[in-house]
Amino acid sequence: MQTIKKNWAYILLGFAIIFFIYRKINEPKNALETKTFHTQQGWGYEILNNKKVYIHQEIIPGIQGRKSFVSKEEAEKVAAFVIKKMQAGKSEGLPQITVQEIDSLKITR
Repeated sequence: MQTIKKNWAYILLGFAIIFFIYRKINEPKNALETKTFHTQQGWGYEILNNKKVYIHQEIIPGIQGRKSFVSKEEAEKVAAFVIKKMQAGKSEGLPQITVQEIDSLKITR
């Protein structure tokens, strides 16, 4: 009887280990996504990493002054560009956006 209980304990432990390994393998790695929002002056964006806000951007990055994006589409375009830079690993920490990059994306300033 005691051997049967031991065997069931090992079987349950094995299933638990397999379950945790399966969840770890299928867990999204750096699941980056964007979300746009209205500001007082126009539009901004957020970049979420695993559903948590990683970047909250209310103004156009890289330019002088505090100006929001004129449209949701422009905010989405820059957010997608920032994610591309993050995935390429071209910056340590938060990615930097230059005026030239903003101009190349044809963002209204």
